[in-house]
Amino acid sequence: MKKIITTIAFIALSTVSVKAVGPSLGMFSVTAGLAANQGVFGASATETTENGAGVVYQKKTEHGVFTDGYTSQFVELGIGNWVSLGYEHTPDSITTPTNTTRQNDVNGQKANVSVDFNDMNTKYVKLNLPYFTGMYIKAGSVETDLDIKEVMGSGSTYANKSTSGSMMGLGYSKFIKETGFGFRVETSYLELDNVTTNNGIAKGTVNAAVGSVNHNEVAAKNLEGLQAKIALTYTFGKN
Repeated sequence: MKKIITTIAFIALSTVSVKAVGPSLGMFSVTAGLAANQGVFGASATETTENGAGVVYQKKTEHGVFTDGYTSQFVELGIGNWVSLGYEHTPDSITTPTNTTRQNDVNGQKANVSVDFNDMNTKYVKLNLPYFTGMYIKAGSVETDLDIKEVMGSGSTYANKSTSGSMMGLGYSKFIKETGFGFRVETSYLELDNVTTNNGIAKGTVNAAVGSVNHNEVAAKNLEGLQAKIALTYTFGKN
């Protein structure tokens, strides 16, 4: 991720003359923004079920795509006219649809599972593009908590997890006349690290108290998303 950010910074700033950048290096600004977002997310998950001896007897893989809308807030420290360091927080949960198993469990009930992506936080570097007024690129790191919600006849629960990843984006911003208010439109791509969780039953054991439940594990990979953003901003110390 550091190599990507360094490369982007070099490409963007290498096209700007020292004379153009130099006078602005000592100038700072602060931008705060409220954004409405719409995202398309996808992942693949493999569920592995073992028997009481710890031998895998069932493994199945599913692929899924879903959309969700959410709000976010961000603040940026502008350094001169070209570079900003930003932090964005998403207070809304990004929620997957509820998945219901096709077959009943050992207690004759179907299992319902969904996942909330909570407290998604992004740290990023934003670079304004020279010769393309208003256009910018950004790259950074993402962190989020996964709240796994399940309703199972066995009473088993899957452990919540946290994951992190990276993002890259392209956008356009414009001030409203001579005020500090402005707006942005942006699209970005994010990729999260793989996540593995289980139902809390130890390998090679059987929990007879909840219906002879064995160890069950779910491994998710290819967690990625495309996001569209529209934001209202206000900049203090506009350069």
